Amino acid sequence: MNNFEMKTRGIATWAVFWAFLVVVVAAWSGHEVRHWSLAQLHDKGSDQLLSTINRLRTAIGEYHYLPFVLTQNNEVKQLLLNDSPEQWADVSRYLEQINLVAGAAGLFILDTEGRAVAYSHWREGEQHFAGSHSAQPYFQKALAGEQGQHFRLQHGVSPALFLSAPIYSGRGLAGVAVVRINLLELLSEQTDLGLYTVSDDSGQIFLSSRSQWQLTKLEEHILSQKLIRVTEQLEVDVRQQADGSRWLNQQVRLDDLGWTVTTMLPTKEVERRSQAVMLAAMGGGLTLGLVLLWLRERHLKHLSQQETRAAQARNEAQQRVIISRSEVGLITVNSQGEITFINPMALRQFGVSLPLVEGVFLKSLIAGIEQFLPVKRALSSLAKPNFVAVTSHEIVGRRGDGTEFPILFSIRRMQQAPDPQYLVTVIDITRRKKLEQALRQANESLEQKVLQRTQDLADAQQALVQAEKLAALGRMSSAMVHELNQPLTAMRTYIAICRQLTGQPEMQLENLQLLDELAERMGRLTQQLKVFAYKKPETLAQVSLSAALNQVVTLFRPQLEHAQVQLVLDIPEYDVLVQGDNARLEQIVTNLIQNSFDVLQARAGALISVHVKPDGERLLLQVKDNGPGIDPEVIDHLFEPFVTSKPMGSGLGLGLAIVASIVRDIGGEILAENNAEGGASFKIWLQPSYTPRPEQE
Repeated sequence: MNNFEMKTRGIATWAVFWAFLVVVVAAWSGHEVRHWSLAQLHDKGSDQLLSTINRLRTAIGEYHYLPFVLTQNNEVKQLLLNDSPEQWADVSRYLEQINLVAGAAGLFILDTEGRAVAYSHWREGEQHFAGSHSAQPYFQKALAGEQGQHFRLQHGVSPALFLSAPIYSGRGLAGVAVVRINLLELLSEQTDLGLYTVSDDSGQIFLSSRSQWQLTKLEEHILSQKLIRVTEQLEVDVRQQADGSRWLNQQVRLDDLGWTVTTMLPTKEVERRSQAVMLAAMGGGLTLGLVLLWLRERHLKHLSQQETRAAQARNEAQQRVIISRSEVGLITVNSQGEITFINPMALRQFGVSLPLVEGVFLKSLIAGIEQFLPVKRALSSLAKPNFVAVTSHEIVGRRGDGTEFPILFSIRRMQQAPDPQYLVTVIDITRRKKLEQALRQANESLEQKVLQRTQDLADAQQALVQAEKLAALGRMSSAMVHELNQPLTAMRTYIAICRQLTGQPEMQLENLQLLDELAERMGRLTQQLKVFAYKKPETLAQVSLSAALNQVVTLFRPQLEHAQVQLVLDIPEYDVLVQGDNARLEQIVTNLIQNSFDVLQARAGALISVHVKPDGERLLLQVKDNGPGIDPEVIDHLFEPFVTSKPMGSGLGLGLAIVASIVRDIGGEILAENNAEGGASFKIWLQPSYTPRPEQE
């Protein structure tokens, strides 16, 4: 082997080695660049994910205190206590105006049964808030005295977030204020967030930058998934979509909302960059250039991180400015419960200065924390997995001078580990407590006045009843004296005549016959009084109305034919059964027909008609005549005892009173009226009694 061959072989070997080295370096460079690009893309995606979450929470946070604002409105409380159309209109217009400013999907007020009593969209009707809300978690949460928050997703209905708060009055819990937020509108105007999705616990997407993805699941749009470890601490998730494109996927679950926010960035630029580096290395062997480029990119990444940290610092400063200007007391504490920040409103509420509270424990601002178990458990479980947020819990605060005052206390997690922060919301409710006390005293005073007026009314009513009893007794006594005095006077006359008719037995017998008739008349008068005193039977039986009508008509027909009074009986062919008493039922019909007969005697074309027909779930018995009708001055008192339009001596005025009493006792209803064509009409509604036919048993 000569030198040329050796050199050639050596060059070839070195060429192969170099080519191999270039390929290895190019492959390594492409691999490292790809991983680095993925890491950079991951950082960009983290920023985008954080931005999406911040904007989502900011959008929701704009409505966070809206339910509490509604609970403080006195007109809302008055509507819940005294439901009236006028109050409903005022509260509805108030909700409408608030909603126009807030831009929520709807505001509504629920009573303690979960029914909507007022709503912002009152001009559109009740279709948005109809039905009961009693089973909804946001109502149950508020009913328990806490601020509620519930997400609801249904097919055909825009996904909505419900925020609620209890409404208290002097009588306790009066109702619930609810705010409905349309989630589709939260990020609809954010066009710079790239590709993102927000899904519920079931994985169903309800918010997305791609509208066609809504109400679907993310897995439906993914063909494959690959986890790539780009550093020892970082592993990225790359997924291929249905169109063949690859996207870097990042997601975070919001535990307080139960939502998962996912952002996706295309990896097309990463693949292109990796291929370009590999081609550049293999084409030119510019390993140094690749190294320099890599160093440059690393430097740019460092600068980007610095800019990111600076932006975060600016955001934190802006948040502190917003918190400082808030009209609600806001305090931040660390995982040990030490105060790290307190806004001016909280300083004024507790009457302290900033140097005195920074670094001290939050529980020092709470009086008697042992009695407020939810707050105690929350403060003792900071930075622990079992931490449970507290919302709008009423406790007692302690000012710097030692005085105590009532507050609404809330605490929730702001940041995740390793350095969690907690936001405490404090609302001074001293004025509300004073108003509640004043309202309670006013209610007690009003109740005393109502009791006194009730007693005065009862006394007056008792006096009125006694007066009515005496008046009725007077009318009865007058009628009885007149009705009994006439036959007694006649009897004394006939007895005196009999004493003078000695030896005239025929005339004596005639006078004795007259005396017997007068005695019988007095017996009938007393019998009416006895019937009027009849007591309601303990149980009602099933009786035939048809049989009672036929029996009474049969008894009256000769008398009616003699007086030339026509009687028309219009009843169903089948046997009509009602609840009652057979004897009393016959007495009702007898008294009504007799009453019509009395006014129709010696009247041409006299007609009495009796009708029976169903009327809803009851039976209608109607007795009509074509007589002179009922005197308008008497008709309103026609069924009262001793009220009659007949001449004195023609009756006691008990017949219709007896009829009305019997009708009421058997569970019926009676009405007297004049016919449009003339004459009187008596309508009686009775309870039917049905028995199964033999073929149906």
